[in-house]
Amino acid sequence: MIELDKNYNKWTLERIARHVVYWGFWLTFYGIVNGSFYEGNYADWFFYEILFMTVKIPYSYFLAYKLFPRYLPRSQYIKLALLVAFYAFVGMVILYFLDQLFPMEKSGKTQEFLSSRTLYMFIDLIYIASPVVAIKLIQQNIFQTRANERLKSEKVQAELQNLKNQLQPHFLFNTLNNIYSMVISGDRSAPGSILKLSEILSYILYECNVEKVLLSKEVSLIKNYIDLEKVRYGERLDLYFDIQGSVGGVCMPPLLLMPFVENAFKHGPSKDISNSWVRIYLFANEEELVFMVENKITPDETHNSPVKSGIGLQNVRKRLSLLYPDSHELIIKIKDSFLVRLKIVL
Repeated sequence: MIELDKNYNKWTLERIARHVVYWGFWLTFYGIVNGSFYEGNYADWFFYEILFMTVKIPYSYFLAYKLFPRYLPRSQYIKLALLVAFYAFVGMVILYFLDQLFPMEKSGKTQEFLSSRTLYMFIDLIYIASPVVAIKLIQQNIFQTRANERLKSEKVQAELQNLKNQLQPHFLFNTLNNIYSMVISGDRSAPGSILKLSEILSYILYECNVEKVLLSKEVSLIKNYIDLEKVRYGERLDLYFDIQGSVGGVCMPPLLLMPFVENAFKHGPSKDISNSWVRIYLFANEEELVFMVENKITPDETHNSPVKSGIGLQNVRKRLSLLYPDSHELIIKIKDSFLVRLKIVL
């Protein structure tokens, strides 16, 4: 069986057997057709065709393994066509002399060089080489396409892993700073916060090393993070988190939403000593996911756009471009507040 997607580096017995079968088919085809058409001896025609195969086979392999791989990738089509025709002419000359040495017609007449018979030899050489070249080109194209897809997939996975590795320390750094402040101030809710952080760490370390996770787990992560921030900012933080739709059976890449939540607190409550607010809205079903985060910002933050300064947002933009290149919409608006709206077609 011919495996077009396989790259052969050596002439194994299996590979040789396939080529023998292929040329055996053409030998049989020409022997039977010519023997039937000219009403001659089939054995003579088979011998005659074996003789011609000494030219047809080298010509076919020369085109498939030398000429086309050398000139086709360089788009040198005219030069390639001229060389194909030139070597076909050389092969035709050799076939003409073989035909003169072992003529099938016993009339004793010498066949003219410029005749329909030599023209047929020329065309037949190109004709019989065409399937060999086509099979080789298809095989190389399939192999190259799969190799490119494999390299692309590996590149995407490497980039995603690199981005996620950048994201996780960023998240942990902010959270540990929060708990450190609570411990220094002697806040009694510190043990509960440490427990929530433990859940967050467990999720990141043991459950995020997969392509997709349940959205419900991401929601739990956000809730734990929000609870930690509530303890830190107390009554001066007005927080609203609304969940609509069905998040139970929805899956998504891990840690994709958290940077928006982190950014809201980083450029909202942490920058505003007066009353601050954060609004988070999530809607999801089997077809789409909509996530919105809005927070109050100070005049200074309005001029110093957090879009440019936030490492987390830069990373999530890259992740979205890799994961959902044509099926996501990210809108960021900055005025009196900082609004992020993300829509993903699942």
